[in-house]
Amino acid sequence: KQKHNARLVFDATYPVVDPSEFPKQDWSSFYGDVQEEVPDNAPEPLGYEFVMRAYVDADHAGDKLTRRSRTGFLVFLNMAPIYWLSKKQNGVET
Repeated sequence: KQKHNARLVFDATYPVVDPSEFPKQDWSSFYGDVQEEVPDNAPEPLGYEFVMRAYVDADHAGDKLTRRSRTGFLVFLNMAPIYWLSKKQNGVET
């Protein structure tokens, strides 16, 4: 039996993101002068920082025979996939 869209390809490179595409916004008029509350007894951080990324995608009626849609997501910790799901939707909306 042939599997539709069953191939999954990982790209182990970090994405190139241009910070200038995300302009800074001044939210002080909405939030005021707020600071993050850190408890006095909070321990000092140990170890290295990590990067967590999640990617989500879906298609609409991608299966030409049944017209069912597929949804999927990947969660990466640094560059290692730690959780993923690809699922064909149960029903078809008419």
